[in-house]
Amino acid sequence: MEKFVISHSAQETIAAGKQFAQNDLLMGNLVVLRGELGSGKTQFAKGIALAFGIQEDEISSPTFALANEYPASLPDGTAFTLYHLDCYRFDTPKELLELGVEEYLYPKNGICIIEWPERIEQYLPVGRMEVLLKTLSISDRSITISLVPTA
Repeated sequence: MEKFVISHSAQETIAAGKQFAQNDLLMGNLVVLRGELGSGKTQFAKGIALAFGIQEDEISSPTFALANEYPASLPDGTAFTLYHLDCYRFDTPKELLELGVEEYLYPKNGICIIEWPERIEQYLPVGRMEVLLKTLSISDRSITISLVPTA
């Protein structure tokens, strides 16, 4: 599976995240967001959160908290936790282990979004969703969504 979208604004990046969540995400999914600073990773994550009933004013970048947890629900009303990690401030991958890696990398009863996954690359499981955001201009972004196969 690979999908490609061009976004022309922050709002379109949020909408792309929302559509991705509604069409492609399931309980237990891990989503890694790759891209340089300012490429729209947090906006895309915001769209995912909005799709699961989280209010926009509750959503914030976890850069300083490292991890945010949001009570969320699927369209059928099933409750779950949406985990949102930002690994930018990790000095070593070991810091992820101290947070409780299992809950985040293998979210059995939740969905996890990770920004700056390069910092913890060695711990990322196969079977994850990869989203690559690239800056094309001051307002335009390319968004490529793919699945890292399990074998």
